[in-house]
Amino acid sequence: MGIKWAEEWAEAGTLAFMVLGFVLSILLKVPLLSYLSVIIAGFLAGRVYFIKRYTEPIFPIVLIICGFLLGYLLGGIWASRLWILILFLASWWASYYLHLKKILVIFKSQNFLK
Repeated sequence: MGIKWAEEWAEAGTLAFMVLGFVLSILLKVPLLSYLSVIIAGFLAGRVYFIKRYTEPIFPIVLIICGFLLGYLLGGIWASRLWILILFLASWWASYYLHLKKILVIFKSQNFLK
């Protein structure tokens, strides 16, 4: 009765990223650093979402991203949780939109080196 990693990788990844988000937000005691790190995480989440949206099932990726956000919100005791949520979602949407309009491009694309 072991763990079937091929079937349960999304749940394990969600738990790992939830712990990562919690630890990261606990370690950042300055609210400005918390806001900057959540903006960077939102941009990375938007990029991953853009890359994986048609190639793989999207639900596990969204589950992992939401796990990170939940862990970050649970550990964010020095910053406003509302602003953390707003900044994460806004930077996720901005990154996705910039990739969609090809303002930011993926490294493997042909137009990366012009």
